Order: sequence, then C-alpha cells, then structure tokens
Amino acid sequence: MKNIYNEILELSHGKGAGVLVTVVQKTGSGPADSGARMLVYPDGSILGTVGGGTIEKLAIEKATAMFKTHENCLEEFTMNESASDGTPTGMLCGGTATLFFEYFAPKNHIYIFGAGHVGKALVYHLRNLDYFVTVVDDRKEVLDKISGADEKISGSFETALENHDVAVNAYFVIATYQHKYDGLVLNRIYKSGWSPKYVGMVSSRSKQKILLDKLKAEVPDANLENCFIPVGLDIGGGSPDEIALSVIAEIQAVRYGKSGGYLRDKN
Repeated sequence: MKNIYNEILELSHGKGAGVLVTVVQKTGSGPADSGARMLVYPDGSILGTVGGGTIEKLAIEKATAMFKTHENCLEEFTMNESASDGTPTGMLCGGTATLFFEYFAPKNHIYIFGAGHVGKALVYHLRNLDYFVTVVDDRKEVLDKISGADEKISGSFETALENHDVAVNAYFVIATYQHKYDGLVLNRIYKSGWSPKYVGMVSSRSKQKILLDKLKAEVPDANLENCFIPVGLDIGGGSPDEIALSVIAEIQAVRYGKSGGYLRDKN
C-alpha cells in the first residue's frame, strides 16, 4: 500500500508530477480536518483524503487544472449556505476549510544506457542540472561505482525497463560497451512507443549507417529527427569528460530549441 509521505518525497525529487492538497485551516463543522492531505496525480487518481464529499471533489478538479497552470494557491471552501466568502460546496455542515494546493513538477528524465567511463562522466556533470538521471547496465560491479544518479537499474539492456514507467519526452543516451547492445537499445527505444525527445548514441560514423539501416528495417516508421548519431556537439576533445560535456550541450540545445553555435554570431 502506498504511503503518502513516501510519495511526497518521490515527487519532491522530481520523479513525477503531482499536486499536494493540504487542509491548513478549518472553522466550525465539516469533514476536512486541519492537516489532512491528499495527492492528486495527472490522471485524476488520488492518494489520501481531505474529507470526502463535495469539498474533495472540488479539490480534485482544482488540482487537476493546476497541471496546466503550475501555480500554487490557497483557497477557502464554505460549507454554509449563508456564507458569502469562499468557494461554495453546497454542503451544510456549517464550517469552512482553507486548502493549500502545491504543484510538484517532474524533472526532465535522462536514461543513460552504459555505466562505463562516459556514463559515469555524464552523471557527474548532470548532478547540478534539473534532470532525473537513470543509469542502466548489466554489469552490477560497474553500476555500483556510479554515484550521483537518481536511479540505477541493473539488468539486461534489452529488458531492464520492462517494469518501469518510462517518462514521456525523455532523453536517452546510449553508451554501452558493445555495438550489439547499442543496436538493441536503439531499436527498443523506437519500438516501445516511449516518445523520446532525444536519442543520442556514442558512435563512429561508420557504425551510424549500420545501426540506422537495421533500425529502419525493424521500425520503418521511426521518426529519426530526434536521433543524434554520433552524439554531441562538435566542441573538440575525446576524453570521457569532454564527450559528456559535448553530449549535455547538445541535450540542452534540444531542450531549449537552440541550434548551438557561437553566441557572438547570433543576431
């Protein structure tokens, strides 16, 4: 059974989106006790309660609308026919309840396939950016050496995310230790309907053609506009840290709709 405090902690780390509704004040009679909490998720499902009845129904509707506005707010609900202030609920308990609505935004999610030198460097340089970083590798001893990732998944590259809710519009970086695994991951991303915003692979140009030809054969309708092979902006250098900086710069450019290049040359 889910614990609301554990779920709030997960949302505070940026793993998903949600709205926390808290009863901050109550006067008179009514079902909403001060301190009661309810989480509302983007699909309208809830965890916890702010008392049930019409006040909870209105709170869910308010919270659901916040997934578009992203604006926190404080709102008073009345449970008294004669009350002129506050949002009427139609309830006749006689009291009022003030609810605080707090929006939790999901971080941009990056999945890194490969915990080797480049994967480790990527995690290091991403640590101060607002990304939720998941690293996947089938070598537990290598994965254990990674520090700073939000999530580490040990298992086959081809099946590691089977039981996970993969984020929509996520960023994928493929940097495994064998070409065959690179191809498996690439094809799986486009076959799984994950709707990635960015797919990048550490690769040579000769390997690019081979892997893309295999992908097109398996997934003829794959949209490759968001596929970057070889990965990274052309900024020079070839060490793991330099490659990581190149990759992250490219991801940032895609995220913000930029083309890269020198700022001095921009109008």
